[in-house]
Amino acid sequence: LEDTPQFKIDIDQEKAQALGVSISDINTTLGAAWGGSYVNDFIDRGRVKKVYVMSEAKYRMLPDDINDWYVRGSDGQMVPFSAFSSSRWEYGSPRLERYNGLPSMEILGQAAPGKSTGEAMAMMEELASKLPSGIGYDWTGMSYQERLSGNQAPALYAISLIVVFLCLAALYESWSIPFSVMLVVPLGVIGALLAATFRGLTNDVDFQVGLLTPVGVSAQRGRVVRAVATAG
Repeated sequence: LEDTPQFKIDIDQEKAQALGVSISDINTTLGAAWGGSYVNDFIDRGRVKKVYVMSEAKYRMLPDDINDWYVRGSDGQMVPFSAFSSSRWEYGSPRLERYNGLPSMEILGQAAPGKSTGEAMAMMEELASKLPSGIGYDWTGMSYQERLSGNQAPALYAISLIVVFLCLAALYESWSIPFSVMLVVPLGVIGALLAATFRGLTNDVDFQVGLLTPVGVSAQRGRVVRAVATAG
């Protein structure tokens, strides 16, 4: 975005403190004069209405009108803004973003065709590592969830295998039989990985979650094969 004209107000904190005016009072006055401030409610003909205080339009139409505003000091006296502030025009970004209280810039994008989001994020991290000192990065939204879930994938697979094993142990009422049934699970997972590789599918979050399906299906097939072999 191109820079746009901005009206900047400089507050001399030492002068304001000497005049008994706090920064919070200055911010409150500016917010109430320009944007309005909620006061309370009142009842009018059986309906509750809100009360807002705001400077009259003719006193907030021009930037120089700020010199006609006053702030009540700690001693109860009204102090003009011109006594502790100055204003000027400058050019700056029309959109100022902050993340965790720090100036930031949001970058949006998507992976190129045939590339996974994980590969795109790895490339972005490599580029970000070359930035000057003092500049960092962080993931938000779906990218943050993908990075978080990617770190938890091994634990998720391990828990899934344990749950399937316990279900088989409860079904056969044995600890040894489920081992023979679970031997077919690696073949199912390897088959799914090979099929995805040959078809050029991306290794994204959906694929990692879907990879849990062959675990259950393979265990079911192994149980059927063992049942047929036992019956024969």
